[in-house]
Amino acid sequence: MRAVRFYEQMEQLKDGLDEARAQGDQTTEATALYQIGRIYFQDQANDAARDYWEQCETVCRESGQSRELVQVLLDLGDLDLRQADPARAEVRFQEALAIQSAEDLPRQRAPILDRLGRVALEKGRSEQALAIFQEALDLCREHGDRIGSLYFLEQIIPVYKHLGQVDHVEPAYRDMITLAEKLGDRERMCLGLVGLADLYQRIGQPQEAIPYLTLAHDKYLLLGKTQEAGLVRREIERIGGPIKG
Repeated sequence: MRAVRFYEQMEQLKDGLDEARAQGDQTTEATALYQIGRIYFQDQANDAARDYWEQCETVCRESGQSRELVQVLLDLGDLDLRQADPARAEVRFQEALAIQSAEDLPRQRAPILDRLGRVALEKGRSEQALAIFQEALDLCREHGDRIGSLYFLEQIIPVYKHLGQVDHVEPAYRDMITLAEKLGDRERMCLGLVGLADLYQRIGQPQEAIPYLTLAHDKYLLLGKTQEAGLVRREIERIGGPIKG
């Protein structure tokens, strides 16, 4: 059934593509090419996806469709990463960022920065990745984007740890916990609490960890995550903390 829907959808898109080309409608042509590429990408047909997306890229350049060009460059970069070519992906992401800056497309900036940060990490450039993620975090904060802020804090904390910037880890975890609480995301709040507790243990202050582990334990129970609660409980017992109930 899935295969039937796939071929039906593909046939409709390709018919629409032919019609758009016959009419010289480059906007519709670019949309059809992009959607066909997206279907192939989701179906793991990477070469076919690249072919249609690169055709879409060409049409977008010719017709001045900046927003659409940014999106297809991001998707082509994602495909490059799937095929283990981070250098090529980085070039695409950097061009997308340049277009975004020139055309003032603010909603697209954070996703581009996210990709550039991940490429920097993959290439072992941790300090560059940190700077990129920090820029994205600042952008999210500026626009009141709590979900984006929480996401980029989750990217930043491991980089702080890797770089040995311990002084920055604690406030980052506290920001993460606060944001997760405001968003009602109790699971991420628990992760922040456990991470903060782990930090205190690593710097030789296990007693400071106990209140955060206790809170995480209770919240895991409220979430019905008894396995996670049990692991936290054992950790509290290991460091000599009191156990309620």
